[in-house]
Amino acid sequence: MTPGPSAAASLISDYMDVEGPPVHVTDLLANIVSSRGWAAADDVAEKAVGWSSKFLFQLTRTESLERQRGSFVVYTFNSSDPEYVQGSCFCEPTDDQQTVEAKKRRARTLPIAREFEALTPTDFEKLCGGVLRLFGVSDPQVSRRSADQGIDFYGSAPFAKVLAEEKLPAGVEKDLRVWIVGQAKHYSAVKVSTKDLRELVGSTELARAKIFAGSKDPLDEFTARLCDPVFYMLITSGVFTRDSHDLIGRSGIIALDQMQLAQLLADNGVGTAADLITSGDLTSWLDGEPAIDVSGGEETGVSN
Repeated sequence: MTPGPSAAASLISDYMDVEGPPVHVTDLLANIVSSRGWAAADDVAEKAVGWSSKFLFQLTRTESLERQRGSFVVYTFNSSDPEYVQGSCFCEPTDDQQTVEAKKRRARTLPIAREFEALTPTDFEKLCGGVLRLFGVSDPQVSRRSADQGIDFYGSAPFAKVLAEEKLPAGVEKDLRVWIVGQAKHYSAVKVSTKDLRELVGSTELARAKIFAGSKDPLDEFTARLCDPVFYMLITSGVFTRDSHDLIGRSGIIALDQMQLAQLLADNGVGTAADLITSGDLTSWLDGEPAIDVSGGEETGVSN
């Protein structure tokens, strides 16, 4: 890594606690420069001042891009002075109680993300199926790994649960259903590629047409009609390649990487009853001990 303001900005997650108090960008940069040995002790302050403008620009740009993507960001800028950087879940004196509680929930994101690797691939698929509850699916289905036909989880929800609460005639409302069909990728070292995304789309189209291998339909609960809307979802415990992000944006696939999934679970209350997050906090939800508030009616109180 070549020393410079951009390199320093890419390392901020190592130097900023998600609940950390405000620190001036120059002081933060000086800490990075010093600990990385990028300057002699007598030159650290001068170099930090010289790099601070580009460092601040890079931090601002990165935060904006990541929030547009819906990704978890460990830092944000102080509301009173944008030259001060603080943990994205730091509670400011002006925060109301709802915002404070939302920030404390979101602060669980990193501990939750670290526990995904401890889950078995089967439990991770179950977790992803359980996530459908947060989208209004009351009875999510998880396919058997030996015969999933490229689809790991699926389910349907009433139109109003997924899209918007509208006053519709009862006869119309009961006929409006939205389907979500997805794959779970329990990856850590391997990134999700465009091949995985194409596999999801192809598998869903085959399943919708009821074309499957073998004599018995392994997805017999997937009964989407010709005109039912179907959303495609891919959830990974890892990350997506750059090309995958391009394809996701152009195709409309709903995609959650490790940090987005962890943030979703944190925002909905996983593990808030304990000081430490363990894989047990995740599997307890899978085993029928709800660790997540799935009411779906409250705002998180924290900007994405």
